[in-house]
Amino acid sequence: MKNVDSMFRGSTGFCQIIDRSVAEYPDRTAIVCGATRLTYRELEERSSRFALALERDGVRPGDPVAVISRNCAEFLVAELAILKLGAVVVKINWRFSPDEIQYLLQLNQIRHAVAQYERKDWAHTVWERNHDEIRFYLINPDHDGRSPFDKAIDSIPSAQGFTPRAVELDAPAFRAHTSGTTGKPKCVLHTHGRMLDELRSCLSVLAFAPGEVYQIISQLFHISSMGAYLTLASGGTLVLMSRFEPTEYLESLERERVTGIGVIPVVLKRLLEHPDLGRYDLSSLKFLNYSTCPMSPALLDEAMRKLSCRFYQPYGMTEMASILTVLSPEDHSSDGGRHLPSVGRPIPGAQVRIEAADGSPCPSGQTGEIVARGPGQMLGYYRADPELNASVLRDGWYHTGDVGWLDEDGFLYVSGRKDDMIISGGENIYPKEIVDVIMELTGDVAEAAVYGMPDDEWGERVKASVVLLPGSALTPERLRAYCLASMPRYKVPKEIEFLPELPKNSTGKVMIQELKNRPITT
Repeated sequence: MKNVDSMFRGSTGFCQIIDRSVAEYPDRTAIVCGATRLTYRELEERSSRFALALERDGVRPGDPVAVISRNCAEFLVAELAILKLGAVVVKINWRFSPDEIQYLLQLNQIRHAVAQYERKDWAHTVWERNHDEIRFYLINPDHDGRSPFDKAIDSIPSAQGFTPRAVELDAPAFRAHTSGTTGKPKCVLHTHGRMLDELRSCLSVLAFAPGEVYQIISQLFHISSMGAYLTLASGGTLVLMSRFEPTEYLESLERERVTGIGVIPVVLKRLLEHPDLGRYDLSSLKFLNYSTCPMSPALLDEAMRKLSCRFYQPYGMTEMASILTVLSPEDHSSDGGRHLPSVGRPIPGAQVRIEAADGSPCPSGQTGEIVARGPGQMLGYYRADPELNASVLRDGWYHTGDVGWLDEDGFLYVSGRKDDMIISGGENIYPKEIVDVIMELTGDVAEAAVYGMPDDEWGERVKASVVLLPGSALTPERLRAYCLASMPRYKVPKEIEFLPELPKNSTGKVMIQELKNRPITT
C-alpha cells in the first residue's frame, strides 16, 4: 500500500489535484479524447482561462455550475475551472430527458451551465425553458466551427497571474445525482476535504502511478469518474472514450499503449467476444478495474484467462464518493480464488458492517443491510427531506440499501438490493419511471410492472409485464417506440410481455418475484 498521506495539503481544495503533475510533468499528455490532446500545461492554462471567463460572467465562490456532457476534454477543463473559483460542480446525466434535466436545473438553482447536446429536439426544449435564466456555454460547435465554450476561453487572452481561490475543506465541491426510490434523482453533496481524502485512499490501494495511461469509457457524470481524477493526480495520461465501439476501443488501446482500463461487464464481454481480439497488441496493459454492476463468474474467468494483467474490483456508490472496498489482484488468486465472489475489503479509512432489520450487528456469514462510513462519505442529500437524510445517515454511518454479508476475513459479499432498482450496463434505473411512461397510454394499458431480469451482457435487462385494455391493438414494437420517444434508450424495456392480469398479493401489491420466474414469452 502506497503512502499518500502528504499529498494535496494546499488551501485551494480539490482543484489542486493537478498542481503536482503540472509542476513535474508540464509537457506530458494529460488528456486524450479523439483528436484532442492536452498537456498538463495546456490543461492548467485552459481551465484557468475558463475560470476567469466564468468569474467575469458572475460566478462566485459557492455558486453551482452545471456540467452536462458526454465524455470529452472540455468536461474536465470545465470542472477544474469551476473548482478553481471555489464554485460547485453539478454533474448532470446528459442522457436524461428534458423533463429530468429541467428538474435538476431547478433543484440545483443553476444559472450557468456547460453543456453538449446529443439530440437537437431535446436541446431545443431545454434552451426554450431556460435561456432567460441560465447562461449556457455549449461545447457543440457553431456554424464557424468554434464552440461557445472555446470562444469563452478565447475571450480571456491569458491566465497569467490567476490564482485559484482558497477554500475551506468542508466547503461543497461537487453535487452528483442518483435516483431515489420514487424515481426522482437525489442530489449527493460532497466537500473538497472528503473528496481529497477519498482520492488519497484510492491512490494508496489502486495501481495509479506517474506515467500510467488509463482509458475509461464510464461517463464523467458518474462517480466512477474518480478514475479520471486518480490519473491526473498521479501524473498519468487519461484516454477518454466518449462512446463504446469495440474496434475503436481496441485500436485506442494499441495506439495509445494503454496500461490500465476501467470497464463495466458489458464492455468487457464485447471486447472478449471481438473476433479480432488476438490481432491487437495489448502487451502494454498492466491492470484492469471492473465495477458498477455484477460481473458473472464465467465472464471474470474468461477475462483472467485472455488478458495478461492485474485485476481490481472496486465496490462503492455515489454517496461514498466512489470506492468503499476493493478486491486486490492478490485476492483474486489467493486461497484458490476463494474470495472471487466477494467485492474485497474496505479501503483505508473506511469501515463496513452488516445490520439486521432491528439495527443489531450481524455476525460473520449472516446477511443484512450493508452499512458503512469512510473518507468520501457525503454530507447528505442536497435540498432533500430531512427525514430522508436522517434515514440513511445514522450515527455517522451510511445505510446503503444494499444487502450482503462479511466473512471471517473481513471480505464483503453483496447479495442484492433492498429496493427494486435495476442496474443495466452500469446505469441505475428505477421501474416507476418506466411504468409512469407506459401508463400514459391510457387508451391501451390497464396496468404495468417493470423490473430487472438477469442478463449476461448488461448485468440486468429491463422487462415490462403489461395488461392491455379490451380491444387494444398495441404491440410490443409500438410500445417500445413510444418509450424510446419519451426516455433515454437505456431505460426502454428490452423485453415486453402482455398478460391477462398481474399476480398480486392480498393487499393488491404486484408480486414481482412471481413475474420474474415466468418464462420469456416475447
